[in-house]
Amino acid sequence: MRCYYFLIFHNGEAQTDQVGELFGSAELAVQHGARVARDIASDPEYDRGSGTVVIVVDDSGAEIERRELRGGRKPWR
Repeated sequence: MRCYYFLIFHNGEAQTDQVGELFGSAELAVQHGARVARDIASDPEYDRGSGTVVIVVDDSGAEIERRELRGGRKPWR
């Protein structure tokens, strides 16, 4: 098992992951990162123009995956 961290950049600010999570492979960590991104994008209050990015980093600090959010719901008019 290896520890992976999930960093979130939103509106120019970084939200760091100080704890991380253990996964048996980088592929599983990337799948979790994709779920984090989907969860953020599915929030009804998510601002699609905020430039949010989820980055998966391993315990050595190497970037494994970078996912820009492009989803989210359009506000009702």
